[in-house]
Amino acid sequence: AIVMKARVIYDLCDPKSLQFALENALPKAKMAGANLVLFGNTGKLESDGPNSGDTQAIVMKAKDGAAQHLAYTDERSTLAHIVRRILQEIDQGFAPEPRNQDGSTADTPPRKGGAMTITSAVENFKNWFGGSNNPKSLKLTEGVLKPSLKGSSQMRGTVASSADLRAVQQLQDSESAVTCICFGQERLHKQYILLAAASKDGTVVIYRCYRTQKELAMMQLENAGVGEDEPSPSEQRDQIVVHSRLVGHSRAITSIFFNLLEDQLVTTSIDKSVRFWQVDTGEMLKVFTDSSPVPVAAFLPFNPQVFVAANSNAVLRLVNVQNGLVLQKLKVETEVRALRFDDTGAFLLAGTKNGSIHVLENSEGLKFKFKVHLARGGVTCITFVPARPEQNMPASLLVNTSDSSVTIIDCTYEAPQGILTNLTVRNRVKVAHSLLPLKCCFSPSGGGYLISGSEDREVYIYNLHTYKVQHLKHHVVPVVAVAVNQQDTLLASADSVGRIVLWRRLDFSHLAEQ
Repeated sequence: AIVMKARVIYDLCDPKSLQFALENALPKAKMAGANLVLFGNTGKLESDGPNSGDTQAIVMKAKDGAAQHLAYTDERSTLAHIVRRILQEIDQGFAPEPRNQDGSTADTPPRKGGAMTITSAVENFKNWFGGSNNPKSLKLTEGVLKPSLKGSSQMRGTVASSADLRAVQQLQDSESAVTCICFGQERLHKQYILLAAASKDGTVVIYRCYRTQKELAMMQLENAGVGEDEPSPSEQRDQIVVHSRLVGHSRAITSIFFNLLEDQLVTTSIDKSVRFWQVDTGEMLKVFTDSSPVPVAAFLPFNPQVFVAANSNAVLRLVNVQNGLVLQKLKVETEVRALRFDDTGAFLLAGTKNGSIHVLENSEGLKFKFKVHLARGGVTCITFVPARPEQNMPASLLVNTSDSSVTIIDCTYEAPQGILTNLTVRNRVKVAHSLLPLKCCFSPSGGGYLISGSEDREVYIYNLHTYKVQHLKHHVVPVVAVAVNQQDTLLASADSVGRIVLWRRLDFSHLAEQ
């Protein structure tokens, strides 16, 4: 694992700060045995910085100095950007280090089993930059989601407990069924996050969801390293506005996901295409066509320039984003309808329409490892849940299948190489599901919760320790997709007539103090 201990920040508009960083801070940090990042803060430069010649000279001096200390270097206005940049380098280690982090030479591939998992890398960076592993934030809560909205005394009389989930907002852009939703840009902006919603009619609407006062207070308490942006007008606080619209698909969209930097959204569709979009403008950047409908796709975790796409002819393709070159084709026994990488990035889980999960190793291409037959119904969604050692819970999968069940599966890894060797069913829970491509998600609150859409118009929430179920009733038609934000404060559910409902947990603790 990579041990990350020190960051050194200098002002691009102040050569003296760079001089101090190179002569003082970097040598001391290196002597302490830390891996180093030399971060050039461009915040002031963007408003009243020096001329380009001065800036270039400072940057070149910084890079030369960083090379002498084997430090990683970058220039950005916020730390959030460099976190994403460094995550791309994790598989190779911090350049210009001549060896991989596991001790193998640069000419040989690193051992996947010894690699840091994506989840632990993100958490390590959040720790490093003042992130969310604050003991206060790890305190177990009484229910799903963290309270994020103050409840009034009038509301208190209408809910069953002192803090409960409530539908707080409803969105509807059209009457076309929403097929999938996802949150994004959660660490890029302080004031808001994005919610992307794709529909059966081929359109995508990206909404801007402004944070509540309680969410902003949580971020301040956790010292979360998010980007700065303009304060939101008071009339927009707690509101939802359209950020952008993506128009181009001619048939139903089957999956959506953000790229690593979260400045692009990727969509797959029944219209036989995979499309890349600019999130802020809605501009279509690239189109990759296939010979048949594309149910799902995903980026390779350690190579964001390559994605894997499944088509309805039961073929998986590895595609280079830059030139569209197909790097590999794999024939599967039947159509793949769900894809998910584990948090090592070394294994791909592919769910099929006949109810099986294929495990493929991601090492110099994709290679089949083993298969587990799960259910009579087809797999429509796979959610990966990282291991939670503090609760003695292994890594697991939450899998929707169209035989009216969601299966909780434990992942077994062989030590010390970290090779995924087995998938074991821990439990099956009931969810009304026989026809639609239902989705599920995970909330880490308390002992963890499985949240799923259903065809009986309810949102199902299962406690993953007790398996007690809670039903959220608001929709009047089947609920197709659900998603929870990273802060674990906002749940979105979307249905077959285009409605999206946002749920928050109310907090009445301030009333008890009165």
